[in-house]
Amino acid sequence: MSQIQDKFGVFWYNQAEICQWSDADFEAKAREFTQTGVNIVMTFSCTHFRWSFYPYWQQINEALAKMVRACHKYNIRVVEHHSSTLTHNPRSYADWERLKCSMRIRHGALDMFPGLEKYIATGDPEIRSGVHLSDCRQIDGRNGDYVTTEYKGYVHCYNNEAFVDAYLESLETMYRTTGIDGIMTDDVHYYASGNSCACPACRKKFKEETGYDLPSPSNWADFAGNYDDPAFMAWQRFRTESTARFQRKVSAHAASLGLKMLRPNYHTSCFQRMHTAYPFENVGDLWSHVFQENRFSSVIRASYPAWTTDAVHRTAMARKHSIDPMSLFYPARPDDYYFCWALSRAWEHLLMVTPEGADLNNEEQQYLEYEKIHRRLAGKADPLAEVAFYLPRASFDYTPDGLESGSRPFCTWIQAGVFCNLRETVIFENDPLEKYLQYPLIVVTGARMLTDEALERFAEYCRRGGKLLIHGEFGIFNPDCTRRDHPEKVFNFQADINGLHQVPAGTFQWQGETLTMPEVEESCTLSNVVGDAKVVARGNDGSIYAVSAMNGNLVWFAGGIRSRHPEAEHYAFSIDRWGADPYKKEVAPYFAAEYQKNVPGRIMAMLLNNDQVISCSSEDYMLTAFRDEETNCCNLHMVNVAGVLARPPEMISHSDIFVNFLKDSPKNQTAMELKFKLPEGVGVPKKVQAFSPEFSGSKELSYRQTGNKLCITIPRGCFAGYLHIKINS
Repeated sequence: MSQIQDKFGVFWYNQAEICQWSDADFEAKAREFTQTGVNIVMTFSCTHFRWSFYPYWQQINEALAKMVRACHKYNIRVVEHHSSTLTHNPRSYADWERLKCSMRIRHGALDMFPGLEKYIATGDPEIRSGVHLSDCRQIDGRNGDYVTTEYKGYVHCYNNEAFVDAYLESLETMYRTTGIDGIMTDDVHYYASGNSCACPACRKKFKEETGYDLPSPSNWADFAGNYDDPAFMAWQRFRTESTARFQRKVSAHAASLGLKMLRPNYHTSCFQRMHTAYPFENVGDLWSHVFQENRFSSVIRASYPAWTTDAVHRTAMARKHSIDPMSLFYPARPDDYYFCWALSRAWEHLLMVTPEGADLNNEEQQYLEYEKIHRRLAGKADPLAEVAFYLPRASFDYTPDGLESGSRPFCTWIQAGVFCNLRETVIFENDPLEKYLQYPLIVVTGARMLTDEALERFAEYCRRGGKLLIHGEFGIFNPDCTRRDHPEKVFNFQADINGLHQVPAGTFQWQGETLTMPEVEESCTLSNVVGDAKVVARGNDGSIYAVSAMNGNLVWFAGGIRSRHPEAEHYAFSIDRWGADPYKKEVAPYFAAEYQKNVPGRIMAMLLNNDQVISCSSEDYMLTAFRDEETNCCNLHMVNVAGVLARPPEMISHSDIFVNFLKDSPKNQTAMELKFKLPEGVGVPKKVQAFSPEFSGSKELSYRQTGNKLCITIPRGCFAGYLHIKINS
C-alpha cells in the first residue's frame, strides 16, 4: 500500500506564519506534511480566541488562504479550528501575565498586531447595526453579571441571533476567501458552573419554548439545582438543545452555500455530567470524525486508563455514525510519543499529535513506513466486545448527585474491564434491542433515570438470554425527574433499596465460585426481597448486596462495590504546564486498579464464565483485539504498561520517562502465551505474524488451536513496548 488512510496533522499558524511567512514558506510546510503521510491538516493558532482579534480577521484569513493553497497542491485538506465564542479579557496583572505566557508558548505575542494590546483591553466591536459584542455575552443567573471563564475572558450566547448571524457571516467570508475544507467551531459551552445563560435572548426563548420564566438573581438560589422544579428541569434540557441548535445552524449554513465541510469534533471525557451543555453525542450525525483530546496538562502515565475508557466510547460513537474515531495527544519526547502512538494503535484510532505551539513531524516520519503497511482500522474496526456498557447520559446530566452516583460508578466498572483486558463497547440510550442482543453481557451502572421503554428493553434482553449486570440505584427517576417506585418489577421481583451507609466485607457466590468483597465506606443494600429473585451476595452482617433473577440472566448489585469518590477510579490527572515549572512533581493519585481488577473486574469475568476474548500469561500488558470488517482478519495489540501507573506516595511529573518505550529498551525477558477466542465467521488461521516499529518486517509466531481458542507463543526477546499480531485466515 502506497498511502495511509486519513491522517491528521496539526498546523500552528502563529506570529511568524501570520505576519512573516511567504507562499514559499507555506509550501515547504505543506511538503513536510505530505512527507509524513498527512492528508488532513487541522489548524491551531495563538489567535484561537478569534473574537479577541476582530480587527485582524482579514490578515488572519490571508495567512490561512496561503496555507490552504499550499496544502491543496499536495492534496491535503485543511480544517480551520478556532473558538467560536471565547475572548481574552484580562482584568489584573496576573491575568495579563497568563495571556502573555499563553501567547509565548504558542509562538505569538501581544505586539504581533499593531494596537492588539489596547484592543484586547478596550475593544468592543459593533458586530451588527446597534449591537456590540458585549451585548451578546452570556449572563450568570446568580448575579446578572457577564460570565467569565477559566480562560480569564468572556463567552457569548448561542441564542443571541445577532451573535449567531455575525459568526455565520464570518464563516462565510472565511469559506470564500480561504477555500478551507472543514470547520471546527470550538468551545460551544455554557459556563458559570451550570448557571448560564440568563441573558435577555435566553429568557425570551425559554419562555416561548417552555412557558416557564427564568428567575431573577434574587430567586436564583431556589431555582438552580432544584430537581423537583419542572422549570429547572426544562431549563437544563433547553441549554442542551440551544448548543445543539447552534452547531446544526453551522452545518446548515455551510450546506446552504453548497459546501460539504469536514466537521471533526472532540470531547475530553464523555463519562461525566455535561454541565456546560456541550453538544457532542446529541449531534453526532453532524461530525465527519469524532475524537478525544487527551489534554496537554494531563500526566500521560497517570491518565492513560481514563483515556482508554473514553477511547471505547469514541469507537462506539464512530461506528454508530459510520465515521472514524481519532485521538489527540501532546507528547514532547520520543518515548512518550511512542507510548501515545501505541495507545492509539491499540484503540484502532486515527492519531493526531502536537505539543502546544509546535509540531512533531520529524518524530512522526519515523513511523510513516509502518503506517503505510499497517493501516489503522478506525471506523472499520469491530471491537469484538464481550461486555457492553450502557451509557446513562440522562442520569449524568439530569439527576441530582450525577457525579458520585452516576459517572464515577460508570468509570469504575468500565476501567475494571480495561485492567482485566475485557473487550468492551458502549451502547447508547436510543439504541434498539437488536443492538443489545449482540453482546453476551451488558453492564448498567449509574442509570438512575430511565424511560419505561428502556426498562422493558432490559427485561426483554434478559428474556432472550442476555446477561444483565446492574449496579447501584436503578431507574429510580422518570425522565422528568419524578420518582419511580420499584423499577425492578419489570424483572418479576421487588426489593427495597436502602440509602448509602458503610457496609462490611462480604461474599458473592456464582456458579460454584466465591468472591470475597472488602468493606465499602458508602454503599446501598437491599431488603424485603419478594418475588422471583435469589440472594447471591451478602455482607458478613447478613445484609443483602446482590440478587439474581430472570433465570440467572439478571444480577443486581445494589451495593458492596466501592464506586464513589475519586479513589474509585483513575481520572485524567493534571499538573498545570502553563506555570513557571511545567515539570514540577506531585504525589500520584489514588491507585484504584488493584481493587477494580479484583472486585468489579472479577465479577464481570465470573458472569462471562471466565471465557475472555483475549488474555496473556503476563500481567504487564494492556491487550486489545479487533476484527477487520473488510478482510475478516483479526488484529491483536499488546502495550507494555509495566510500571506506568504509580502508587502514592510516589511523585510523578510530565518529565517522567516511559522506560519500556525508549530506543534500545530491553525486550521481554521471558516467553509469553497469548490466548485468543476466534470470533464466529473467522476460519482456521493460515499464519500468525507479529509486527512492531521496533523491528523490520515480520516475525512468524507459533500457535496451536483447540476449537475456537488460539494459543499464541510470544518468544523471549520479541519486543519492548508495543506488538501488533495479525491473524490471517
